Amino acid sequence: MNHFDHLPSEVISLILNHADETCDLYTCALINKTFYKYATPLLWEHLDLNGHRTFSYLIDDLEASSSLRSNSLGEFVRSASIQDRLSDDELLAFIKHVPQLNDLSLHEATFITDDSFEHVPLYVPHLTRLYIRYSSITQLSIEAMSRHWYRQLNHLEFKRCTGLSYDLFSALRQCTALTSLAISYCELKYNNAIDTIQDAAWNVMALPNITSFRIMDCFFNYTPFLPITPTAQQQQPVWPYLTHFSLGACKDMTDAMALALIQSHPHLVDLGFYRSVMMTDKTLDSIATHLPNIVNVDVEEMTKITAAGVRRLMQQCPKLVTVGCDNSYIYTSDFDDVDPSCIVVSDYNNGVFVGRLYGEAFRKY
Repeated sequence: MNHFDHLPSEVISLILNHADETCDLYTCALINKTFYKYATPLLWEHLDLNGHRTFSYLIDDLEASSSLRSNSLGEFVRSASIQDRLSDDELLAFIKHVPQLNDLSLHEATFITDDSFEHVPLYVPHLTRLYIRYSSITQLSIEAMSRHWYRQLNHLEFKRCTGLSYDLFSALRQCTALTSLAISYCELKYNNAIDTIQDAAWNVMALPNITSFRIMDCFFNYTPFLPITPTAQQQQPVWPYLTHFSLGACKDMTDAMALALIQSHPHLVDLGFYRSVMMTDKTLDSIATHLPNIVNVDVEEMTKITAAGVRRLMQQCPKLVTVGCDNSYIYTSDFDDVDPSCIVVSDYNNGVFVGRLYGEAFRKY
């Protein structure tokens, strides 16, 4: 067989599925019409956009192809990661051409407001994953998401979206498909809200399928979001299949509260507590005792955690990969028997401290 034209479509699909690089797919698309037919959906399935001129060309291509009913390129797009700082008009110009989109990441959404985002769910009704950073969207957009995506949205992350408030959790309560929720540095407390932090905590704990939850802010106390009840040991866990949990700041959290979480959620593999002035090495010891599959632990800016406690944790947890212990109380000299390549160093005011440790070094001793 000397001509690619004679290859069965199944063989062409196998060839294209083994093309790891985008440039290889482009090359395949130029072979002949058959290769073009099968390579084009793969080329457009995931868009990773970084550069405003690239985005402008993309919109031109989408608009040009939309007039061809049998060859609308936007129909092939399933995920998009956009680094550009889009305007509301630019976001809508893109989103209206990608009706099958199910994964959207907006990394620099500084100029994205409710004016555009309220309409996004109407154009992409099948979205299951959303990441958005630096946007000024408000509760109006959250309510639009909840109305249209409540059946299938399973991963949601907001980072530094400072127009949000505690009310967002009441709107998300109907999104029962959510398995992963992350709210980082959104300054929820600063915006007027009907709900209190306690209301917000109860609303998020009503989500039945959460396996990963993160809420972080350096200056606010988010301890109420700890998923335990006063009788947690006698009841089913709030999130029975929780595997990833990060909470900070948790200024008034105690070892007893951490123990209640750890004992009631034995599937945890990634656990983080930040900025507690009350928790001690007892929490680390309880992790070693009750979480046999733990892979990552973060106990950063925990003033009563000691180097000895961190060492015990890393020696006793066979699957542990890293421990983040970034504070000014644990020195690199506390681990002078450990390979320096296994220590990530932090530098505070000309002092050298441990930022992160890699567990493999401890299993060599």
